[in-house]
Order: sequence, then structure tokens, then C-alpha cells
Amino acid sequence: MKKSFFDTSIFIYALENNSTAAQNLFQRALTEGTVGTSTITIMEYATGCLKYGKIERLNNFRYFLKSLMFEVVSVDDVIALKAAEIRANYQFFKPMDALQLATAFVARADVFYTNDKQLLQYQDIAVELLPNVEDAQS
Repeated sequence: MKKSFFDTSIFIYALENNSTAAQNLFQRALTEGTVGTSTITIMEYATGCLKYGKIERLNNFRYFLKSLMFEVVSVDDVIALKAAEIRANYQFFKPMDALQLATAFVARADVFYTNDKQLLQYQDIAVELLPNVEDAQS
């Protein structure tokens, strides 16, 4: 059973941009096993919604997480230390990206889906880009 973890950008593509590729990725991951993300994703997604007064969009996101039974992993000291190790080894990774990857690693994810090409450098778990989407960075 495969465990897939998702970066915030994949949620944005699926829920806000109606990206068929992102929606199909979620469906495929569910048929292959379990899905998860970190509390960092909730913070990042909610920030944009709150900043622009998009409360309904935030509620839809929260419903999406619950309805698909996403495992939402909280950042703790073990994840924080793994993120520090990632930042030490990949100095150009942003702190939030390191926390996302560390969460996926500690949760024993098989794959981490993102749209940030830079994260493909990470070697401790498989990192895959969302297919068929512009070369946007998260």
C-alpha cells in the first residue's frame, strides 16, 4: 500500500485552478493507498484564503481534507530536527519546504508530490512533480 504526501501547491491546483492533472493525482493516490500532508499545508493554504477573505474556499479545503481522509501530520521536534538536517544538506531549500519534506519523511511516505522542481534534488524519499502543469514554482 503506497503512502502519498502532498505539497500545498497540489491543493491549489486541484481546488482553485480546477486542474484535471491535480485532481487525477489525488484520485490515483487514493486508489493506490493512503494520502497525507502536514499542518504546514493548512497554514499555507489558509493564509491566502484569509488574506483575501475567501472563507468559503478555506471551508472547501477543510472539507476536502476530511472527506478524503487525509492524514494531517503535525510538526514536532523530530520533524523540526529532520527539517534542519534537510536545510543543512540542501541550503537553497526554503524552511517551509524543508518542513514539508521532513514531515513526509518522518510519516514514512513513499512519495511527495509537489510542483517545485528544486525539491527533486531531495534523496531520502521519492519526490515527483505534478504532471501536465505549467512550470510554476510553489
